[in-house]
Amino acid sequence: MEKEFLEAYEAHADAIFRYCLVRVYERERARDLVQDVFVKAWNYIRSGHSVEKWKPFLFRIATNLIIDGARKKKEIVSLDIMQESGFDFGKDDRKHIDNWLDGQKAIDALGKLEDAYRDAVYMRYVEDLSPKEIAAISGVSENLISVRIHRGLYKLKKLLKR
Repeated sequence: MEKEFLEAYEAHADAIFRYCLVRVYERERARDLVQDVFVKAWNYIRSGHSVEKWKPFLFRIATNLIIDGARKKKEIVSLDIMQESGFDFGKDDRKHIDNWLDGQKAIDALGKLEDAYRDAVYMRYVEDLSPKEIAAISGVSENLISVRIHRGLYKLKKLLKR
């Protein structure tokens, strides 16, 4: 039990952190969420439950914690606020400036998508989760996740063409 938990932590903590950071836009809050995710997971397995697939399980906990936090505190954070609070986008390297600018446009556009589309596209293409895993995290059907990914990409392309 403890060994599985530690292996899950090693394998998925960074991905959970990135996911939380994209959702809440604050490093410290994302770190707190990761800690809360693993505390909840530990309590769950300590109470006698077992976990078959750790990644979807942990992402589901993270999603629920983020939603609970959003219900408690409605706050919109922009990329400018993130930079002011110390978020580091990395240094500008002449070789990669075009990619960086395209990435910024993509991040901005991704932030403009509805939550359901943004989450599905992010989990699929950034975290490399399968639609089945995303469905397990989101609590909806795999078909609906595939539709959200397709529609999210379509909307993202439209936003990027502007």
